[in-house]
Amino acid sequence: MPSESWRPDDRVLSVPLFAGEPQSDMEATLVRWTNKLNDEFPDRLSHLVWDRGRVRLLEEALEGISRDDEECPEHLVAFYRRSLINRLTGLGPLDALLLDDTVAEIMVNGQSAYVERLGVIEPRRVEFYDVDEVQDLARRIANRAGRELNTEVPICDARLSDGSRIHCVLPPVSEVPTITIRRAPLQTMGVEQYLANGSINPELLEDLKDLVHTRHNIIIAGGASSGKTSLLRLMASWIGDEERLVTIEDVRELNVEHQNTVRLEAHRQFTVKELIKSALRMRPDRIIVGEVRGHESLDLLEAMSSGHPGSLCTVHSADGGMGTIYRLARTALEKGVGMSFDSLIQQIMDTIQIIIYLVREPSGHRRVDTVMNVTPEALSMRWHWNGGAFSKGDPHAGVSQIRTHQDEKVFFTGEDQ
Repeated sequence: MPSESWRPDDRVLSVPLFAGEPQSDMEATLVRWTNKLNDEFPDRLSHLVWDRGRVRLLEEALEGISRDDEECPEHLVAFYRRSLINRLTGLGPLDALLLDDTVAEIMVNGQSAYVERLGVIEPRRVEFYDVDEVQDLARRIANRAGRELNTEVPICDARLSDGSRIHCVLPPVSEVPTITIRRAPLQTMGVEQYLANGSINPELLEDLKDLVHTRHNIIIAGGASSGKTSLLRLMASWIGDEERLVTIEDVRELNVEHQNTVRLEAHRQFTVKELIKSALRMRPDRIIVGEVRGHESLDLLEAMSSGHPGSLCTVHSADGGMGTIYRLARTALEKGVGMSFDSLIQQIMDTIQIIIYLVREPSGHRRVDTVMNVTPEALSMRWHWNGGAFSKGDPHAGVSQIRTHQDEKVFFTGEDQ
């Protein structure tokens, strides 16, 4: 790595945009350097989005070009080089945050920026000239990832080449342009980390493994950033290589380490619902859905109950147990599936066998909260967090009361929100 890097430091960032010469001279310099990069190192510009290895190759090439440029004032070389890299890599001022491996998530609300580090959200200073620059950055990210983002299509999900997930929203849907980046972990969480963090204990771990090996249909539920995808990835890694898996996601982030796996990703008219139908023709032993949000839940339930046991999925839910079942039923019912609420509840309870509920504590610590057995008649507690340790079963657990269709009307009138 060169001794002088484009990576921002206090000295470089302290140089104002107009320091020493007009902005027009800066633009001329950046155009001149870009042309030389295109002529001498066209392969270094071939990447679509931010990629750690390719950025390093690009900065090495640019260092040589800038060092030989006699027209650029010496005190501005590092600043110009950093500015050009920001433009070429597609993530602009956010590159400095992406190079910090302790940052798990980056959130940009207009000109304000926040990061999640070690489970705690904190503000970070990022130099955006105005909200238009943020909007241009969001569009550039979407375009380079092959997605559309404009006032007609103001919401976009995209994935970086390192596996990080990007979600962009523009006005009029949002008040200001917003960009959210969920970093792909450099190393996926293994069993040792789960045990060391206290997210599970050895007995619970062995029980979850046994549930996977005995092909139980499992739902992993929880709120945002509670660790659903990470646990799903870990549990999928316990499936034997003799089984064929099909994973289905809106934006691919599971990256299951399994030999015989087909990975499907929703795109335009090919929704998760359509991909589940397609997966049934691929001879899967198990279907794994990254997240169930709507009426595709019915297709997954049909797959689970008709020759694909042992399937897994995640769902956003504010509560485990019956709360998760109601959540699945409501999302399906909102699409007008032609079934009563009671029938949907019964179909879910006939098909799902285990619900794992995760929580994210105020400190940022993520852990399993409950594991519930599901039968057609009732739910029962298998594991629960008692405030200091994991306990098996629950002496106070009884038969769960199932709401009728009439009771469920409150979910659609907002009376219980």
